[in-house]
Amino acid sequence: MNNLPLKHLCLLPLFLLSFGCSALNFQKPSATIKGMQLQNVTAQGFTMNFDVDVNNPNAVELPLTAGDYKIGVYGSQIVEGKVKPEGAVPSHGSRSVNVPVNLTFENLLAVGSGLTKSGGDIPFDFDGGLSFGSGGGLLGDMRVPLRYSGTMHLKTILSDAAILLKSPSARALAEKVLGKLLNF
Repeated sequence: MNNLPLKHLCLLPLFLLSFGCSALNFQKPSATIKGMQLQNVTAQGFTMNFDVDVNNPNAVELPLTAGDYKIGVYGSQIVEGKVKPEGAVPSHGSRSVNVPVNLTFENLLAVGSGLTKSGGDIPFDFDGGLSFGSGGGLLGDMRVPLRYSGTMHLKTILSDAAILLKSPSARALAEKVLGKLLNF
């Protein structure tokens, strides 16, 4: 009866060694932004939905714990924030994750003179990341960076006349950026 704890004590170093070896083989997941869709255009602004493919090369499921982002236009940061993605990335699998970024028309107006020369097509940069819990506790959380560059097409965003009538900011943006094209 006294030998039972001693047997467990002898197995402890083997357990720790095997856990340590599996931790050494742990690989960081990869994430790539595949594209962005504009949605939910209202009198206040719109949502940029970034579609992210995430791949997990590990034998354990990785829970998504957080996301962060910054959007820049013409070298100026116009918005930053955090998101809380749901779920996990399966072991040896992949998953699509949506990162929604809400922008107001005021955010774009803050860019200034660069908008006037854009002709309605505004280049932007997304800089952010997704954070994952390793599930093991000892490895802690890890963050995978995300980068993406694209173009916002303001003609599409501001094509609804009702939005222009309801929102002074949308109207000011249309006058500033699209005035010559729309004969404002």
